Amino acid sequence: MNFFKIAALAAVVVSGSVMASAFPQFPGHGNNSGPDSTLKVYQSGVSNSATALQADARDSTVDITQRGIGNGANVGQGADDSTITLVQDGFGNQAVLSQWTAEDSTIDVQQRGGRNGANVTQTASDSSVELTQVGFNNYANLNQH
Repeated sequence: MNFFKIAALAAVVVSGSVMASAFPQFPGHGNNSGPDSTLKVYQSGVSNSATALQADARDSTVDITQRGIGNGANVGQGADDSTITLVQDGFGNQAVLSQWTAEDSTIDVQQRGGRNGANVTQTASDSSVELTQVGFNNYANLNQH
């Protein structure tokens, strides 16, 4: 049932053209039963979209900021004590970020410009991925296991 609550809240957050909100997540199964995770989405501009899922991620944060036109984000996290930060400024930037079973880890992606793409997957604990792309038509595919 918690998954449906998260999805409904995420849909509310991303439906406006300018919104900033933080929603605590309450995982209800497994060993991660604490309410200490946060999902934040801020969007300004036109036609930006974000899909975010945070499940069984105790003491973790997902923070998405998109400014501009037509930026897209698909973010998933299921790792304790971990952080995903995504900043996209410009137009047509796309990011798919996933962090599962990667305890005490971070993903930090910043894309500025237009039509940049990032695909980042991290499952390694005590790890960090940092990606910065500035300009146009750049693409990165990063995997850390």
